[in-house]
This record gives sequence, structure tokens and C-alpha cells, in this order.
Amino acid sequence: MTNTRAPIFDTFERTDPAPARHREPTSEFLGRVAGAFWDHVRQLMQTWADHITNIAEYNDLCQRIRLGEDEQFRSAFLELYLHECLLLADYTVTVHPHTPTGSRRPDFYAERDGTGFYLEAIAPGSSPDAKGANARRAVLFDIVNELGDPNFFLWLSSLTEGPNPPSSARLRNGLRKWLAGLDPDDYPDFGVAPEWHWEHSGWAATFKAIPKKAEARGTRPTDRAIGVYAYAGVSRVDDAPMIRDGLAAKHNAYGDLNAPFVIAIGTYIFDSDRWHSTNAFYGHEAIQFSATVGDETTQVIREPDGYFGVFPDWQHRNVSAVLLINQLMPYHLLQAETTLWQHPDPLHPLPESHSFPWATVKFDGTQLIGITAPVTASDFFGLPEDWPPGEPWPKPVAN
Repeated sequence: MTNTRAPIFDTFERTDPAPARHREPTSEFLGRVAGAFWDHVRQLMQTWADHITNIAEYNDLCQRIRLGEDEQFRSAFLELYLHECLLLADYTVTVHPHTPTGSRRPDFYAERDGTGFYLEAIAPGSSPDAKGANARRAVLFDIVNELGDPNFFLWLSSLTEGPNPPSSARLRNGLRKWLAGLDPDDYPDFGVAPEWHWEHSGWAATFKAIPKKAEARGTRPTDRAIGVYAYAGVSRVDDAPMIRDGLAAKHNAYGDLNAPFVIAIGTYIFDSDRWHSTNAFYGHEAIQFSATVGDETTQVIREPDGYFGVFPDWQHRNVSAVLLINQLMPYHLLQAETTLWQHPDPLHPLPESHSFPWATVKFDGTQLIGITAPVTASDFFGLPEDWPPGEPWPKPVAN
């Protein structure tokens, strides 16, 4: 391991303003995209990384950020975010501390005013099958997005995936020929937008051509051909098992540390009402029927499938709380949904007061007790509410 500190991102004049391609890892995109908006993002990441005093730890984290895989990037940035949060909350932070229970070392030990807690970060990844399917779809999306048609953007209304990446030349040429034969002024109503259906080698896709407004016609480096991805259809989503499975990899890794232990889990789910998270930690909601002669009653209960179990059989009591950090990315840092889910009966409770920008949720055995965050993310990080300032894809200046 080198004893020098190389920057996270190489220093050079960036000239490529194009949005990320579907096959482009986040680290590569942030390393090459041009613009003042993205300069702010890179500078913030570097400033935070510079707060890691140990050179070996700094180099390890930077290497994982730059590796190329998005899951590695998200995991490393989650750790960088947590390290900065601890420092800003006036904790003394030890990275990969030794523990009293064995050779395994959690990510952080944070101490303030004579008390401390251990913190472990995880970012659950996709299965190999899901990664393969995502990679094949990414090929198709990038092929289509490179069309650069001046008059139309596309609505992808249906998609059947083939077993192998699609043929780029066949698909792109077919789309270009179809769009070239259309006049955008012939379709003022979306309801009569023309459709084109394509099939090849197990793939099938249907596209609608949506005319651009007259003043927006032409091509720009930041244009993408697909404007709407509407192929997925309607299905029931339950992310609670994913959260529980992610936690299962860590809750027994260190045993009882004789101190509060928090697991931070980075997720990318749609859970603004906390339904998935509540089910994951405290069990799925159910209706219990009780019947006696002449009398029937119902009550809402929690099933015993939550990570923390149910009263009186609480589970994983060595985990004082779980910090759920949803939709965390460096370019919309202030919009991340951060919630601290406390164990109803932990072996080592966390201190009641904290100054993090995290909402805190408690459970009294029957219902949630929500507590708002004591400080906004903007105030906590000392950033304006509209950070990063400027536009990610600024319109070209007219001559």
C-alpha cells in the first residue's frame, strides 16, 4: 500500500457534458463529466476523504470508489458519508477499531463525552442473475439513447428481454429509418403517437415517438433518446426481505461488544411512507380475529417476521439500532432519506440525544413513535439547500 495520497478523481480539463450511460459505472461518470455542478460534487467527496487521517484507510476507500462497480462505489461512499457525519457531530472516530470479541473489526468506533458506540455499514448488492439482466438491458438502453434524433424522443412502452445482449446495428438502424419517415407536426396529440415494434433473438420492444416542442428540436450532447421508461408494468413490491437479508450478514459478526452497536444499511428503494422499513424491523402488519359467543373483535398486530422480533421475544438485542440510509448518492446528498430505527429492548441502548440529521423511530411494542431529525441535512453539512448549485445539464448559450 502506497504511503502517498492520490486524489479520488484525476485532475484534467473535462469537456464531456453528456449524462451517464446505462453501462457507465458511477465512478467513471463522475470522473469524466464536465460542468461546475459536478465540480462541486467531486470537491465535496475529496474534502470528506481528506478528513480520513490514516493514509492506508484513505487509500483503501479511494480505491474502492474508483474500482468501477457501482455496488463498490455505493458501499464506499456510504462509509465516507458516515465518517463525515460522526466527525461533524463531534465524535472522535476510530476506523476499523479492535473489538473485545475477536479478530473481526467493524467500520467505526465513535466516542463523545466518555461514551461510544460501534458502527458497521453495509450496502446490499444484487444477485448474479439480476446483475446479468441489468447489464443486458443497459446495452439496449445505451443503443437507443445514442440515436440523437432532432424531432422526437421515445417512450419505451413494453420490453421483453432476450438471453443475450441485443444487436446494436439492427436496432439502431431500424429506429432511425422509422423516425426519419415521421413529421413531428403530424402528431400534436400524445394519444395518437406512432408506435414501432421491434423483435430479434428473443428481444421485443415497443416504442412510441413523442414529438419535441418546436423550440426544443435539434440535438445536444446531453440529449437522451428515451424520455420515458414505462415498460415495467404494475407489480407488488416488498423490500422488507431485502433489508432483513442484508442485516443478516452482519448482526452476528461481532457478538456482544459490551457497547451500543449500530448497523447502517444503504438502500435504493421507494419507501417514503416507511411501510417497507416498518415491516422489515417490526414485522408485517396483520389483523387478529378473536371470537366468543355473541362477540367478535379484531385488532392490528405485528407478525413475528421483523428483524427485531416481537414482544416479549425480541431478537438481535446486540444491535442497538439500524440506520437506514435510502437513496444516498453524492450528487443529491441532501435528499437522502435517513432514519434511525431503534431496538425496542437492546442490550446496550444508544444515548437519547444525538445531533445527526437523522429521523429517529421508536417502537413501544404496538405502534411507531416517530421523532423528527434535530437538524436538517443542509444545516448539518453546512451546504445551501439547493446544493450542488447550478444545473447538471445547462442549456447551450444561444449565439
